Amino acid sequence: MATVVNNPLEEARAQLQALAESARAGTLVPVRLAGQLEALDALIARAQADVPAAAPVSAPTDQTELLQEQAKFVSHAVHELRNPLTSVRGYADMLGNAALGQLNDMQKQFADTIRANSRRLEALLTDVSDTAKIRGGTLKLSVKMDTFKNIALMVEKATRPQADTLKKTLTFDIPSGLPILTTDGEMLAKAFTKLVENALRYTPAEGGEVTLSAAAEGNLLIVRVRDNGIGMTPEDVAQLGTVYFRSEHEAVRAHKGSGLGIPVAYGIFRLLGADVAVESAPGIGTTFTVRLKGMV
Repeated sequence: MATVVNNPLEEARAQLQALAESARAGTLVPVRLAGQLEALDALIARAQADVPAAAPVSAPTDQTELLQEQAKFVSHAVHELRNPLTSVRGYADMLGNAALGQLNDMQKQFADTIRANSRRLEALLTDVSDTAKIRGGTLKLSVKMDTFKNIALMVEKATRPQADTLKKTLTFDIPSGLPILTTDGEMLAKAFTKLVENALRYTPAEGGEVTLSAAAEGNLLIVRVRDNGIGMTPEDVAQLGTVYFRSEHEAVRAHKGSGLGIPVAYGIFRLLGADVAVESAPGIGTTFTVRLKGMV
Protein backbone atom coordinates (compact mmCIF):
# COMPACT_ATOMS: atom_id res chain seq x y z
CA MET A 1 0.00 0.00 0.00
CA ALA A 2 1.38 3.44 -0.94
CA THR A 3 2.32 5.79 1.87
CA VAL A 4 0.12 8.88 2.12
CA VAL A 5 2.12 12.12 2.46
CA ASN A 6 0.18 14.72 4.42
CA ASN A 7 2.79 17.49 4.39
CA PRO A 8 2.42 19.42 1.11
CA LEU A 9 6.10 20.41 1.05
CA GLU A 10 7.13 16.78 1.50
CA GLU A 11 4.66 15.74 -1.19
CA ALA A 12 6.01 18.40 -3.55
CA ARG A 13 9.56 17.26 -2.81
CA ALA A 14 8.64 13.66 -3.63
CA GLN A 15 6.96 14.68 -6.89
CA LEU A 16 9.89 16.82 -7.94
CA GLN A 17 12.28 13.99 -7.12
CA ALA A 18 10.24 11.73 -9.39
CA LEU A 19 10.42 14.35 -12.15
CA ALA A 20 14.18 14.67 -11.71
CA GLU A 21 14.60 10.89 -12.01
CA SER A 22 12.46 10.91 -15.15
CA ALA A 23 14.58 13.74 -16.56
CA ARG A 24 17.80 11.81 -15.91
CA ALA A 25 16.30 8.69 -17.48
CA GLY A 26 15.01 10.62 -20.48
CA THR A 27 11.42 9.55 -19.87
CA LEU A 28 9.80 12.98 -19.38
CA VAL A 29 6.50 13.32 -21.24
CA PRO A 30 6.19 16.97 -22.42
CA VAL A 31 2.41 16.81 -22.79
CA ARG A 32 2.09 15.84 -19.11
CA LEU A 33 4.85 18.01 -17.63
CA ALA A 34 2.97 21.31 -17.74
CA GLY A 35 0.15 19.78 -15.69
CA GLN A 36 2.63 18.24 -13.29
CA LEU A 37 4.24 21.62 -12.69
CA GLU A 38 0.82 23.20 -12.13
CA ALA A 39 0.12 20.52 -9.51
CA LEU A 40 3.43 21.33 -7.79
CA ASP A 41 2.51 25.01 -7.82
CA ALA A 42 -0.73 24.15 -6.02
CA LEU A 43 1.19 22.10 -3.42
CA ILE A 44 3.48 25.05 -2.66
CA ALA A 45 0.44 27.31 -2.30
CA ARG A 46 -1.04 24.82 0.21
CA ALA A 47 2.24 24.75 2.11
CA GLN A 48 2.14 28.54 2.52
CA ALA A 49 -0.97 28.21 4.65
CA ASP A 50 1.02 26.13 7.16
CA VAL A 51 3.36 29.03 7.98
CA PRO A 52 2.02 30.96 11.01
CA ALA A 53 1.39 34.68 11.09
CA ALA A 54 4.32 37.04 11.52
CA ALA A 55 5.57 37.35 15.07
CA PRO A 56 5.37 40.75 16.76
CA VAL A 57 8.58 42.52 17.73
CA SER A 58 8.11 41.47 21.36
CA ALA A 59 7.45 37.81 20.57
CA PRO A 60 8.23 35.42 23.43
CA THR A 61 11.52 33.55 23.15
CA ASP A 62 9.85 30.19 22.50
CA GLN A 63 7.73 31.69 19.71
CA THR A 64 10.78 33.36 18.18
CA GLU A 65 12.71 30.11 18.32
CA LEU A 66 9.78 28.29 16.70
CA LEU A 67 9.68 30.80 13.85
CA GLN A 68 13.44 30.44 13.40
CA GLU A 69 13.17 26.66 13.26
CA GLN A 70 10.35 26.90 10.75
CA ALA A 71 12.43 29.31 8.66
CA LYS A 72 15.28 26.79 8.62
CA PHE A 73 12.94 23.98 7.61
CA VAL A 74 11.32 26.00 4.83
CA SER A 75 14.76 27.11 3.60
CA HIS A 76 15.93 23.50 3.43
CA ALA A 77 12.73 22.34 1.75
CA VAL A 78 12.92 25.13 -0.82
CA HIS A 79 16.54 24.20 -1.58
CA GLU A 80 15.54 20.57 -2.11
CA LEU A 81 12.64 21.63 -4.34
CA ARG A 82 14.71 24.06 -6.38
CA ASN A 83 17.41 21.55 -7.38
CA PRO A 84 15.19 19.16 -9.39
CA LEU A 85 13.18 22.10 -10.70
CA THR A 86 16.38 23.49 -12.22
CA SER A 87 16.90 20.13 -13.89
CA VAL A 88 13.36 20.16 -15.30
CA ARG A 89 13.82 23.67 -16.67
CA GLY A 90 17.22 22.75 -18.11
CA TYR A 91 15.78 19.81 -20.01
CA ALA A 92 12.94 22.00 -21.26
CA ASP A 93 15.51 24.48 -22.59
CA MET A 94 17.37 21.64 -24.29
CA LEU A 95 14.23 20.75 -26.23
CA GLY A 96 14.76 23.94 -28.21
CA ASN A 97 18.24 22.85 -29.27
CA ALA A 98 18.17 22.26 -33.03
CA ALA A 99 20.72 19.47 -32.61
CA LEU A 100 18.03 17.38 -30.91
CA GLY A 101 15.63 17.83 -33.81
CA GLN A 102 13.06 20.40 -34.81
CA LEU A 103 9.89 20.75 -32.75
CA ASN A 104 6.51 21.29 -34.32
CA ASP A 105 4.33 24.20 -33.19
CA MET A 106 2.48 22.17 -30.55
CA GLN A 107 5.73 20.79 -29.12
CA LYS A 108 7.16 24.32 -28.95
CA GLN A 109 4.06 25.41 -27.08
CA PHE A 110 4.52 22.57 -24.60
CA ALA A 111 8.18 23.50 -24.06
CA ASP A 112 7.28 27.19 -23.58
CA THR A 113 4.60 26.22 -21.04
CA ILE A 114 7.11 24.10 -19.11
CA ARG A 115 9.62 26.96 -19.02
CA ALA A 116 6.99 29.53 -18.01
CA ASN A 117 5.65 27.37 -15.19
CA SER A 118 9.18 26.54 -14.05
CA ARG A 119 10.05 30.24 -13.80
CA ARG A 120 6.82 30.95 -11.92
CA LEU A 121 7.47 28.11 -9.50
CA GLU A 122 11.06 29.26 -8.96
CA ALA A 123 9.79 32.76 -8.11
CA LEU A 124 7.19 31.30 -5.76
CA LEU A 125 9.83 29.20 -3.98
CA THR A 126 11.96 32.31 -3.48
CA ASP A 127 9.01 34.23 -2.03
CA VAL A 128 8.14 31.37 0.33
CA SER A 129 11.75 31.22 1.53
CA ASP A 130 12.03 35.01 1.96
CA THR A 131 8.73 35.15 3.84
CA ALA A 132 9.84 32.48 6.29
CA LYS A 133 13.22 34.18 6.83
CA ILE A 134 11.65 37.59 7.40
CA ARG A 135 9.20 36.13 9.92
CA GLY A 136 11.90 34.16 11.68
CA GLY A 137 14.36 37.04 11.70
CA THR A 138 16.92 34.97 9.79
CA LEU A 139 17.10 36.96 6.53
CA LYS A 140 20.78 37.85 6.09
CA LEU A 141 21.62 41.38 5.01
CA SER A 142 24.87 42.54 3.44
CA VAL A 143 24.96 46.23 4.31
CA LYS A 144 27.45 48.47 2.55
CA MET A 145 27.69 51.83 0.82
CA ASP A 146 25.67 52.02 -2.39
CA THR A 147 24.01 54.51 -4.74
CA PHE A 148 20.37 54.43 -5.66
CA LYS A 149 21.29 54.80 -9.33
CA ASN A 150 23.02 51.40 -9.10
CA ILE A 151 20.02 49.92 -7.29
CA ALA A 152 17.61 51.33 -9.89
CA LEU A 153 19.68 49.72 -12.67
CA MET A 154 19.17 46.33 -10.99
CA VAL A 155 15.42 46.97 -10.80
CA GLU A 156 15.28 47.98 -14.46
CA LYS A 157 17.22 44.89 -15.55
CA ALA A 158 14.76 42.69 -13.64
CA THR A 159 11.55 44.38 -14.83
CA ARG A 160 12.24 45.66 -18.36
CA PRO A 161 11.54 42.25 -19.99
CA GLN A 162 8.12 42.07 -18.28
CA ALA A 163 7.30 45.62 -19.38
CA ASP A 164 8.27 44.83 -22.97
CA THR A 165 6.28 41.59 -22.98
CA LEU A 166 3.18 43.33 -21.63
CA LYS A 167 3.77 46.35 -23.88
CA LYS A 168 3.64 48.73 -20.91
CA THR A 169 5.59 51.98 -20.61
CA LEU A 170 8.21 51.72 -17.86
CA THR A 171 10.14 54.89 -16.97
CA PHE A 172 13.03 55.40 -14.55
CA ASP A 173 13.67 58.98 -13.44
CA ILE A 174 16.85 58.89 -11.35
CA PRO A 175 18.64 62.25 -11.11
CA SER A 176 22.19 62.85 -9.97
CA GLY A 177 23.05 64.11 -6.50
CA LEU A 178 20.92 61.67 -4.51
CA PRO A 179 22.00 60.74 -0.96
CA ILE A 180 24.48 57.88 -0.69
CA LEU A 181 22.95 54.90 1.11
CA THR A 182 24.28 52.42 3.64
CA THR A 183 22.08 49.46 2.79
CA ASP A 184 21.81 46.03 1.20
CA GLY A 185 21.49 47.12 -2.41
CA GLU A 186 20.42 43.72 -3.76
CA MET A 187 17.68 43.32 -1.16
CA LEU A 188 16.47 46.88 -1.70
CA ALA A 189 16.40 46.23 -5.45
CA LYS A 190 14.36 43.07 -4.84
CA ALA A 191 11.80 45.05 -2.81
CA PHE A 192 11.41 47.75 -5.49
CA THR A 193 11.26 45.07 -8.17
CA LYS A 194 8.24 43.59 -6.38
CA LEU A 195 6.50 46.98 -6.45
CA VAL A 196 7.26 47.58 -10.13
CA GLU A 197 6.21 44.06 -11.16
CA ASN A 198 2.95 44.48 -9.29
CA ALA A 199 2.33 47.85 -10.93
CA LEU A 200 3.03 46.47 -14.42
CA ARG A 201 0.70 43.56 -13.82
CA TYR A 202 -2.30 45.71 -12.94
CA THR A 203 -2.03 48.61 -15.37
CA PRO A 204 -4.19 48.80 -18.53
CA ALA A 205 -3.26 46.65 -21.50
CA GLU A 206 -3.47 49.83 -23.58
CA GLY A 207 -1.68 52.89 -22.24
CA GLY A 208 -0.31 51.27 -19.09
CA GLU A 209 2.41 53.40 -17.53
CA VAL A 210 4.68 52.77 -14.54
CA THR A 211 7.29 55.23 -13.29
CA LEU A 212 10.00 54.79 -10.67
CA SER A 213 11.35 58.17 -9.65
CA ALA A 214 13.74 59.35 -6.96
CA ALA A 215 14.39 62.69 -5.27
CA ALA A 216 16.30 64.08 -2.32
CA GLU A 217 15.04 66.07 0.64
CA GLY A 218 18.21 66.95 2.51
CA ASN A 219 19.67 63.63 3.62
CA LEU A 220 16.45 61.76 2.90
CA LEU A 221 15.99 59.68 -0.26
CA ILE A 222 12.41 59.60 -1.50
CA VAL A 223 11.48 56.97 -4.09
CA ARG A 224 8.08 56.73 -5.73
CA VAL A 225 6.61 53.90 -7.78
CA ARG A 226 3.59 55.31 -9.60
CA ASP A 227 1.15 53.61 -11.98
CA ASN A 228 -2.11 54.41 -13.76
CA GLY A 229 -3.58 50.99 -13.03
CA ILE A 230 -6.71 49.63 -11.40
CA GLY A 231 -6.00 51.28 -8.05
CA MET A 232 -7.20 50.11 -4.64
CA THR A 233 -9.95 50.84 -2.18
CA PRO A 234 -9.02 52.17 1.29
CA GLU A 235 -9.83 48.69 2.64
CA ASP A 236 -7.36 47.09 0.23
CA VAL A 237 -4.67 49.63 1.09
CA ALA A 238 -5.10 48.84 4.77
CA GLN A 239 -4.42 45.15 4.04
CA LEU A 240 -1.20 45.72 2.09
CA GLY A 241 1.67 43.82 3.66
CA THR A 242 -0.64 41.13 5.04
CA VAL A 243 0.65 37.74 3.94
CA TYR A 244 -1.59 36.01 1.34
CA PHE A 245 -3.86 39.05 0.96
CA ARG A 246 -5.15 39.58 -2.58
CA SER A 247 -7.77 42.09 -3.62
CA GLU A 248 -11.16 40.85 -4.78
CA HIS A 249 -10.86 43.01 -7.90
CA GLU A 250 -11.52 40.87 -10.98
CA ALA A 251 -8.23 41.98 -12.60
CA VAL A 252 -6.31 40.71 -9.57
CA ARG A 253 -8.19 37.42 -9.39
CA ALA A 254 -7.63 36.84 -13.09
CA HIS A 255 -3.88 36.68 -12.46
CA LYS A 256 -2.31 33.71 -10.68
CA GLY A 257 -0.58 35.08 -7.61
CA SER A 258 0.51 33.99 -4.15
CA GLY A 259 -0.14 37.13 -2.11
CA LEU A 260 3.52 37.14 -1.02
CA GLY A 261 5.16 39.74 -3.27
CA ILE A 262 4.11 42.92 -1.47
CA PRO A 263 4.58 41.39 2.04
CA VAL A 264 8.14 40.40 1.06
CA ALA A 265 8.79 43.95 -0.19
CA TYR A 266 7.36 45.46 3.00
CA GLY A 267 9.42 43.09 5.13
CA ILE A 268 12.64 44.08 3.35
CA PHE A 269 11.82 47.78 3.62
CA ARG A 270 11.18 47.36 7.33
CA LEU A 271 14.49 45.54 7.89
CA LEU A 272 16.35 48.27 6.00
CA GLY A 273 14.73 51.06 8.03
CA ALA A 274 12.56 52.44 5.22
CA ASP A 275 9.14 54.03 5.66
CA VAL A 276 6.39 53.20 3.14
CA ALA A 277 3.26 55.22 2.35
CA VAL A 278 0.57 54.43 -0.22
CA GLU A 279 -1.86 56.63 -2.13
CA SER A 280 -4.43 54.90 -4.31
CA ALA A 281 -7.88 55.26 -5.78
CA PRO A 282 -9.93 52.76 -7.82
CA GLY A 283 -9.58 53.36 -11.55
CA ILE A 284 -6.92 56.04 -11.11
CA GLY A 285 -3.79 54.24 -10.00
CA THR A 286 -1.42 53.77 -7.09
CA THR A 287 1.70 55.48 -5.78
CA PHE A 288 4.07 53.85 -3.31
CA THR A 289 6.37 56.34 -1.57
CA VAL A 290 9.44 54.92 0.16
CA ARG A 291 11.68 57.07 2.36
CA LEU A 292 15.23 56.06 3.27
CA LYS A 293 17.86 57.90 5.29
CA GLY A 294 21.13 58.55 3.52
CA MET A 295 24.62 58.42 4.99
CA VAL A 296 25.38 61.07 7.56
